[in-house]
Amino acid sequence: MGEPFRLGVIGCGIFAEANIFPSLSTHFFDDVQRVAVCDLRLKRAERLASKYGWKNIYTDFQEMIGQENLNGCVICLGSKIHPLVVPKVLRMGVPVFLEKAIAIDLEGTYQIAEAAKESGCIVQVDHQKRHSSAYKLAKKHVENVENFGNIVQIETKQHGFPVFPTFFTCMLEWQSHNLDLIQYFGGPIQKIESWSHRINERHGALTIMVGFNSGALGIVGWGTFGGPGQFSERMEILGDQGKSVIVNNAREVTLCNVETGETWAPDWNPISPNQSHVLNGYIGGLRHFIDCVKFGKKPNPSIEEEVETMEWMFTIAKKAGIPTDWEFISSAL
Repeated sequence: MGEPFRLGVIGCGIFAEANIFPSLSTHFFDDVQRVAVCDLRLKRAERLASKYGWKNIYTDFQEMIGQENLNGCVICLGSKIHPLVVPKVLRMGVPVFLEKAIAIDLEGTYQIAEAAKESGCIVQVDHQKRHSSAYKLAKKHVENVENFGNIVQIETKQHGFPVFPTFFTCMLEWQSHNLDLIQYFGGPIQKIESWSHRINERHGALTIMVGFNSGALGIVGWGTFGGPGQFSERMEILGDQGKSVIVNNAREVTLCNVETGETWAPDWNPISPNQSHVLNGYIGGLRHFIDCVKFGKKPNPSIEEEVETMEWMFTIAKKAGIPTDWEFISSAL
């Protein structure tokens, strides 16, 4: 248990450079040995390895896995490529921290889930909002059932970006965060209905009605307009004791009683807990993955939860009449 955790990274693209590498370079990962990075673009791998202190560089991920005796691997290649790489890494016995979207279709999702089951290795999909400061505090409030009561209703939205090449790409690459959070707070979903107002082939609005196994209800607003912006993301969770929790834009949390409210927001002081990678959940998600591997715990979210999220995503699209066409979009939005 005292040995350094040997970590590798596959994929040195824009998203990894902006979020994964900076997060892993902080003091939160002093027990992690930055062993190796891999990318087909050798110059990118060399630049990021040099900048963030990673020891070895590869252009072949199977060679890296075979050579480095890794305890875990971060894979950040894009949803279309994940099913081609992740099962091979898992079957070589290495747990995986995987960027979302896990795949562009259910077939790819099931391939990864089956490989995880066969190998017995952990797969954690990076729905980092679960590990963000605001949503962690909101979760702490609603889990206190004696004080908050049982959840009866969830109202949430996550506005979209018109730059996405298809409506479904926006849903899969962006609003899957919101669908994951809906289940994180509300529990398993029993039924879903959805309706769309399509402006053209790419753009429109989407309303979703959710029924949870618990009996609670949810109403959800997505679409391809309205974001980014100060109020593009919102979640309100109502309990049966006259209290509610509101999360605005993944930053501000308000606990409402019948007549009063108490609001939390990050301090301006730029100490560790107020770093953007902490607030946004990237550091928390990576730390959670490493601890789950070290101590044999089930990750949050689990691969089983991600399969359900993907199945519901395709159900939403089908019921709303939205084609499930995915097209690549760069992380440099």
